[in-house]
Amino acid sequence: MKKYIYSDHAVSISPFTIIFTVFFLLSLYALYQMRSVMILLVLAFIIMVALNPMVKFLTHKLKLPKGVSIFLSYLTLIGWVSLIVGLLVPPLAKEVFQLINLIDLPVFQEEIRNFTFTLQEISAVIKSFSGSFGAIFSIINSTFTGVITVFTLIVMSFYLMMERQVLHKKVYWFTSKPEYVEKIKDFISSIEEQLGGWVRAQTILMFSIFAITYISLSLISIPYALPLALLAGLLEIIPNLGPTIAMVPAVFVTYLTFGPVMAGIVFLLYIIIQQIENNVLVPRVMQTSANVNPLVAITVILGGFQLGGIMGALLSIPIYIMARTFYSSFVRTKI
Repeated sequence: MKKYIYSDHAVSISPFTIIFTVFFLLSLYALYQMRSVMILLVLAFIIMVALNPMVKFLTHKLKLPKGVSIFLSYLTLIGWVSLIVGLLVPPLAKEVFQLINLIDLPVFQEEIRNFTFTLQEISAVIKSFSGSFGAIFSIINSTFTGVITVFTLIVMSFYLMMERQVLHKKVYWFTSKPEYVEKIKDFISSIEEQLGGWVRAQTILMFSIFAITYISLSLISIPYALPLALLAGLLEIIPNLGPTIAMVPAVFVTYLTFGPVMAGIVFLLYIIIQQIENNVLVPRVMQTSANVNPLVAITVILGGFQLGGIMGALLSIPIYIMARTFYSSFVRTKI
């Protein structure tokens, strides 16, 4: 044991403290190097907590084998996603293209009409075509990597659901004390309850805002209602700030199409939708969720976007819920 003397006080540092600190720092470095694997694990856990209620229903109520229940849950999820994509993508692509043409200001159209190729520009085009084979290979490689990633994600979430009831027993790899096993069991159950509630509530909110916005804009004959409503639904993941951001393009498009009076009506419409969300939808839908404070949610999402881009923003709230639950279960109880 080493002793360091500062003025009249002696500070002792045991070898165990030094070893633990070094091991902790090396563990953080290893986790950083394996961040892509950790992201997959978090995504697999989110899928598990989202589908586990359906798996429990099929297993306990209909008496189906667990493997069959998980398979049917995956089929249901894939079916819903395929149905939504099939219904939304064709009209969405058409309306987005029309919206781009609408926002394309006359000055840009004039530039395109007056555009002429120079020898240097032609040379640049030829060089870009010469690298097309590399681009094609890159696209194929990215597609293959994406397929492997999705397959890995499905397999990981499958095994998490299969072993959900015994996940806490994996702590026996590190300790045999029963109290630690019980703490891990409560920790996993708490995460599943909070994170699962948040995922389901957020999904309901996003779909509700999308449907209300689309119906409202369609009733007053606002063009490009589908992409504008889809944007409002997606931005619902950012509490309070998201609906305000979604309102800006809707008012802008309406102003370009119908003028200031109709733009004012759309502005009032979005305010009413936001009031319905805050006073009716959120209290009812979020009552069983993780109750993440709106200010904390905005800060965490912005921090996640700064650190990890779109994926960081999407995973920021789930990671925050896990960290908060870990602190409540293991740190705050000791304090």
